[in-house]
Amino acid sequence: MRFSKKSFGIIISTILISCQIIGSGAGVLAASTAIPVADSAAALGTVTKVMVTFNDDTTTAKGFNWYTSTASINSDLQVVEKKSHSADFTNAKSFTGISAVPSNDTAVAPPSDTTTAKAEFLHKAEATGLKPNTTYYYRVGDASLGLWSDTGTFQTAPKKGGFTFIDLTDPQAKSLEEAQLAASTFKTALATVPNSKFISVNGDLVDDGTVEYEWDWLFNNIGQSFLNTTIAPVAGNHEEENSSFVDHLNIDAGPGSDTTTGAYYSYDYSNAHFVMLNNNDTADSVNDLSPAQIDWMKDDIEKARANGSKWIIVNMHKGPYTTSNHATDEDINGLNGSRNTIAPMMAELGIDLVLQGHDHIYARSMPISADNTAAPENLITEKFKGQNIKYQVNPNGSIYLIPGTAGPKVYYKNAKTSLLPSNYYGLFDVADENHAAVYGPDPTDPTRPVRSQIQNFESVTIDGDKLSVISYEIDQNIKDEKGVAQPCIIDTFGILKTEDKVKYNDNF
Repeated sequence: MRFSKKSFGIIISTILISCQIIGSGAGVLAASTAIPVADSAAALGTVTKVMVTFNDDTTTAKGFNWYTSTASINSDLQVVEKKSHSADFTNAKSFTGISAVPSNDTAVAPPSDTTTAKAEFLHKAEATGLKPNTTYYYRVGDASLGLWSDTGTFQTAPKKGGFTFIDLTDPQAKSLEEAQLAASTFKTALATVPNSKFISVNGDLVDDGTVEYEWDWLFNNIGQSFLNTTIAPVAGNHEEENSSFVDHLNIDAGPGSDTTTGAYYSYDYSNAHFVMLNNNDTADSVNDLSPAQIDWMKDDIEKARANGSKWIIVNMHKGPYTTSNHATDEDINGLNGSRNTIAPMMAELGIDLVLQGHDHIYARSMPISADNTAAPENLITEKFKGQNIKYQVNPNGSIYLIPGTAGPKVYYKNAKTSLLPSNYYGLFDVADENHAAVYGPDPTDPTRPVRSQIQNFESVTIDGDKLSVISYEIDQNIKDEKGVAQPCIIDTFGILKTEDKVKYNDNF
């Protein structure tokens, strides 16, 4: 994509480099050479695929991304503090963003669907100068055309205090029906954890990021729920091409990001710092992370520590510690794979929790030390939200969690133990067979359990010196009297820091 000169001035000439744009830290992202020109003959249509993201200071700013028909080239954002049950934008703060031609062909109609696809423009804008810990109404669109999205809400981050967020991964639907299933996981998670401040997604939002109607399926089926939350995603390998990740998300990419493949970035929320990695930005020497990304990660975490962050959480799609198909992949299990190269860095950098995706199974490691062994566990049990939770007290290592899948596809537990390190599964506190396995193999692929039976999500709460995780499962075969599958708790764990141990090694 390339941004409209009408809406963004002459900055285009300074950022377009051989049709591949590298993130500058300002969220300015582009890939193709097409310039958006308003089509007066195009139907006005509606505002679609609205996404609210973290961009810049989370206490005072938000990023917005949306799509319109090619009739609209202006990118207008209005926000007003929420002081009543309805929004009045008369005296709203107004912000002007940018428009672009998407990298994907948006005019391809989906199969087996009545939707008629039309060419689209994408839009990005950022709200700044907001109050911390404050709820706002917002709408996005084109003021000159009277075209506005439905009204949504967002909340800026607090400077301190406890908070809860939802983590899930791999919605990755291959059909409209599967997208409806994945969308229902998001909506169920938000209903189950109504106090969540945002949703982190560990990659593979869609099955093929270059197919635009798959994004429509997911966004349009989630609907209003997406308008009232903030999304913090990482790119999965299914979004590694064609700038499809940054075309749909307005984030502040770290310097050196190859944004054609995704983006790496970070953000603060209260006393926690989140590092969002991009496994698609690769290098031969260290699989799945380029040297620029590794250098950025080390520097970013060091700065976060200096700024007082007590918790460091990493989100990455291809995680080093998992228990299904990908556990034996070369880029994870090989000599230069992430388990032997990236995982030791996590321990040395003092990462508390690594949230992963890619492997479509639920598993949780013990604290993993820099030598890839399990550190001794010092556990205490405390009550949290009615649950008896075992807390790791000052763990000497990083805990890895792979939260199953929010969508249809699931894998069996990896049985190739001869290819794995000795006693590999002994490094996990939870290493079950996939809970979908009881429903038999998939008719189209007997190497996997049947699709669409089990979905998962997590509620993560950080409050002072305590991190608490409640993991939920939705079994589509177990429904209530109304015929609705309800989530049940399958696992809980936590981390307790009785002292602020900084493990960052400047020489690593």
